[in-house]
Amino acid sequence: MFSFHPVWLIPALLASALPSFAGIPSSSFTAFESGQVRPISISPNGRMLVAVNTPDNRIEIFRINAEGVRNAETQLSHSCSVPVGMEPVAVAVRTDQEIWVVNHLSDSVSIVRLENEHCDQAGVAQTLFVGDEPRDIVFAGDGNSKAFITTAHRGQNSP
Repeated sequence: MFSFHPVWLIPALLASALPSFAGIPSSSFTAFESGQVRPISISPNGRMLVAVNTPDNRIEIFRINAEGVRNAETQLSHSCSVPVGMEPVAVAVRTDQEIWVVNHLSDSVSIVRLENEHCDQAGVAQTLFVGDEPRDIVFAGDGNSKAFITTAHRGQNSP
């Protein structure tokens, strides 16, 4: 004869409840931020670190305080934030006073100039509109005199 055990009921209830959980979203927030490509760069003199702050459309500039390389007592101190274009995804420090920032959503490159490492009068000196969805930047040539910027569509910048 068949005997009823409540323990058998638990797997049946769980199996019937699982499909109902599949329709519940895991989060009420969906991120549409562009992925960072080269989010950190260090100045040629090694005394400044620059990082992109993609959600806030800024770059963050830090001073590197090296008390002793052998003792690894290197510290960062935040110098300033500089507003740039929309969704910065890459940064390259060309000189100790010039930072180039690739802005993915605003299709531009911001050139930030610094008076000194303490960010006095830091700001965007020039904005270059470079084409659809730029992603990265590298410098080459004598004194980093040539900038190469990747964009989304092949041949869009050719004559």
